[in-house]
Amino acid sequence: MGKENHCMYFVTRKKRYCRMTVKKGNRYCGEHQQDSVDDSVDDVGAKRVKCPLDPTHTCYESRLSKHLKVCNAKRLIDSQPSFIVKGINVDGTYETLKHVPLSELNQLVVDTVIDKVKAAHDKLPCFPEVVLQHEVLQSKINDESCGKAVKKHLSQTASLLSHLERAGLVQDNTCFIEFGAGKGKLTYWLGQMIKDRKDSCILLVDRSSHRHKSDNKLKNEQYPLVIKRIRADIADLKLNNIAEIKTFNYKVGIAKHLCGVATDLTINCLNRAMQDKPICNVNGIVIAFCCHHRCEFASYVGKHYLEQCGFTSSEFPILCSIASWATCGSISSRLHADSDKEHNLKVTRYTKSLTSSERETIGRKVKTLLNWGRLEFLNSIGFECKLVYYTTTNVSLENMCIIATKKQI
Repeated sequence: MGKENHCMYFVTRKKRYCRMTVKKGNRYCGEHQQDSVDDSVDDVGAKRVKCPLDPTHTCYESRLSKHLKVCNAKRLIDSQPSFIVKGINVDGTYETLKHVPLSELNQLVVDTVIDKVKAAHDKLPCFPEVVLQHEVLQSKINDESCGKAVKKHLSQTASLLSHLERAGLVQDNTCFIEFGAGKGKLTYWLGQMIKDRKDSCILLVDRSSHRHKSDNKLKNEQYPLVIKRIRADIADLKLNNIAEIKTFNYKVGIAKHLCGVATDLTINCLNRAMQDKPICNVNGIVIAFCCHHRCEFASYVGKHYLEQCGFTSSEFPILCSIASWATCGSISSRLHADSDKEHNLKVTRYTKSLTSSERETIGRKVKTLLNWGRLEFLNSIGFECKLVYYTTTNVSLENMCIIATKKQI
């Protein structure tokens, strides 16, 4: 087939011309017509429009109704399970605020936010460091063949599971829901802990598909546990529509290093489950926080608390950016390498010159404020909550978790 029968649009990413064939008399294929002509009209006068179901592709306007019946996007939507409801856990009344680099902001604006952070943080209580162990992981942690990085994760898991048990959340007839489950390593050890419990279930939720999942090991060990994994974005998850969890009296949400916005989506998801019919009995929540710089104002559950502290919605992205100071730059490793040099290191972008140590302290204060806002929200919907440092900073800089149990009426 001659070259003239192929689309003449040059695909920069692939460094070649598009290989789609075109109709006689046309220079471009339908998909690239809109990228080549401003009015999205092809050489023979037929207009193309973006597909309403999936705007990443186009179709002829005159054939839109026919296209919608056979569009691949429609097939995906039609095949979605009932527990997937697009955006159900996102507050649509707020727009997503764009994160702007601090270096592009006025110095006084950043300084004002920092002053508010310090003032709000001074009103918070001190949080205890409660690092616990658990016998179910002890032999693995003591295994000399186990690497240092693996032991750090195991020690965090051991502490979280002990906090879960100490809070009275390990009972018979309970469905544990691990949000952001990844490869299911937290689930695996939870399964070892509750293997003798009657009528227990673990539901794993993750939006990605992973290989070498640890929950498969639990299934192979043939414990009397119900293990189910679903692939879903937490933003779209309607818990009450998952048939497997309806038969259990209690539900407990768990997560280890749940990233930024996913924490708030999880809290929204559980809150909605407690309100929708049939009402889901959420007995408790244990979540280890992570990546506050990836929070989003539209989903963040602690808006009311931040407003009480004097923060505006436009300052939320600034808070998220400052939160990254707590963990970025490997400050602790540089301190070991050259403590004197680190002490004299200054940040000159802001009117208040800050050492890296001061930046890290302010970043941790922001993280704590964002976590406290979540605690306040959970208190308002019927939970008794506390924040604790469940591990030490030399194990993980993301070392705070929330433990929430349903108030007894």
